[in-house]
Amino acid sequence: MKNPLISYFNSYLELNAEEINFLDKNVPIINIEGHHHLLESGETASAFYFVIEGIIRMYYLVDGVEKTTFFYKENDFVSSYESFTKQTPAEHYLQTVEKSKIAVIEDTVVTEIIGKFPRMEMLARIIMERELIVYQDILASFITMNAEQRYVELMKKEPQLWQRIPQYHIATYLGVSPETLSRIKNRIRKKGFS
Repeated sequence: MKNPLISYFNSYLELNAEEINFLDKNVPIINIEGHHHLLESGETASAFYFVIEGIIRMYYLVDGVEKTTFFYKENDFVSSYESFTKQTPAEHYLQTVEKSKIAVIEDTVVTEIIGKFPRMEMLARIIMERELIVYQDILASFITMNAEQRYVELMKKEPQLWQRIPQYHIATYLGVSPETLSRIKNRIRKKGFS
């Protein structure tokens, strides 16, 4: 089977045989059941994950209530970037929403990759720039749109994804209660958008 992480990297920067061999040997691909925490608040992130199959959500616990901030899907990288970079405890959780297959890039492997293959640093920058664009779009949507507009936009961008995520997670992502989300969905259906 072709390694999906290597295929993804090759779409940005064609890897040579030595780089491919290093990744094959040092970046395991694992299967994880749904509802499994990759990281919990208070732990220090020691790895980056590349989602091959499945969905991982990032959430915070605020006064005992989960607040979802993002969903990572196939071909996304996920980590607690601040925790990983500064080696400080994370303030959020990373949890699989469904059974997932992920590549695990441990911190020691990241250091070794950059040391052995300097051009991989450019690849890391490209990936981080992509993440920054996504975060800016999310922030802008909360500033410029109401919950109904955000929901419609999400349905347009990722219609199949929302069939895989429980409604209560979608509600916390939009910043509304599940009941409010139900009302939003009913209004949208009546307008003929569903």
